Amino acid sequence: MKILLNDFDSKRIETLNITIQNNAVVLDVLADFLNTKEKLITKAMTEEISDGYDMPFATAYTMLLASACGLEIYENQVHKLLFNDYFMPAVKELQPQDFEDDLYLKTIKFPLKTFKNWELKFSSYEPCEAFVCDETVLTSDFREYPQIGFFRDKFSFPAVFQDGREWMAVKPNEIFTMQLPIENAHGNVLTFGLGLGYFAFLASMKKSVKKVTIVEKNADIIELFSSEILPQFPEKEKITIINDDAFSFLENLKNNSFDYVFCDIWHDTLDGLPLYLKLRKAAEKIPHANFEYWIEKNLLSSLRFNVFNRLYSIFKNPPKTTAENEKVIKTYQEFVKMISDKELKKIKINC
Repeated sequence: MKILLNDFDSKRIETLNITIQNNAVVLDVLADFLNTKEKLITKAMTEEISDGYDMPFATAYTMLLASACGLEIYENQVHKLLFNDYFMPAVKELQPQDFEDDLYLKTIKFPLKTFKNWELKFSSYEPCEAFVCDETVLTSDFREYPQIGFFRDKFSFPAVFQDGREWMAVKPNEIFTMQLPIENAHGNVLTFGLGLGYFAFLASMKKSVKKVTIVEKNADIIELFSSEILPQFPEKEKITIINDDAFSFLENLKNNSFDYVFCDIWHDTLDGLPLYLKLRKAAEKIPHANFEYWIEKNLLSSLRFNVFNRLYSIFKNPPKTTAENEKVIKTYQEFVKMISDKELKKIKINC
C-alpha cells in the first residue's frame, strides 16, 4: 500500500493523528483511575465543590476526576481542551430510579447462594464510585471517549462471583450495552455466553422471538442458573441451554436455522478483540443470520487504533517503489474510510 496525499490532506492526517493519540491518552488515564482509584472521589468532596462554586454536581465531579487523572485545566491549555473535549461529555451522574422499572430486575429474585467456588449475591457501587457505564462514543472527527458513570448514593446490583472475583453482574454497563441487541433480537435466537441470563430473559419476552438457544461452556454456571434463575423466567419454555464452547458449537453446527446471533463471551476489550475477530470469521457458518457482538464499539475502537497507526506509519515512511496493482490512497477521504466502523467490520484476520 502507498499513501500519496497533497499538502492540505497531509495536514489533515497530522491533525487526525493528534486526535487518535489523544484518544489513547485519555483512555489510558481513565483506565488507570478506574482500576486503582475508582473510589477516590467522595460525595462530600463533590458537594463541597458544587456548593462552594455554585455548579452542577456532575460538573464538580468531572473536575475532581480530571484533577485525579493529572489534568491541570487552569494552567495548561492542552489539558483544558482535553477536559472540554473528553471529560465533560464522558461523565454522567446516573439515577437509581432509571433502573427501577427494568423488567429483569423487577422479576428475578436473587437468593444468596454458594455453589462450589461460585457465589450469587448482591454487590454495589459506593457513593461517587466511578465505573464504565456504556460503550465508547465516536464523533464525526474520530474523537473517542468512554462513558463514565457514578451514583450520588450507594447502588446495589445482583452479581455472581467466582473465587471471590466478580464474574458477571446486572449493572448499568450491562443493561445499557444490551439494549440494542435485545431490541434487534428476532425469530430463532442464538446467544454465546450465559452470564445471569439478562439478554436471554428480555429476548425471550419478545413476541417476535420464537426460541432462545444459549451456548455456555461453563457447566457450573449453567447448573447454578438453571436451579436458581431460569425457573423464574416467564417464558422459560423458549430457553434451551447447551454446554459447549462457542467455536466448537459453530464448527459442528448442522442446523443453521438461526435468524439472530448475539455474542458475549469476553469480559472487556483486552480479551475481547481476538475473540471478536475469531468469531467474525466463524460467523460465516451462518451467513444469513444477523450477528451482533457485545461492546462492539469498544472493540472497533481498539482495532481502529491499531489500523490507524499502521496506516500512519506507511504515510510517514512510504515505500520507495509501487508494486503492480498495489493499492494507492490519494485523498483524506480514502484514508479515513479505512478506519471507519463500516470498513473495520470487513477486516478479516486469520486467528
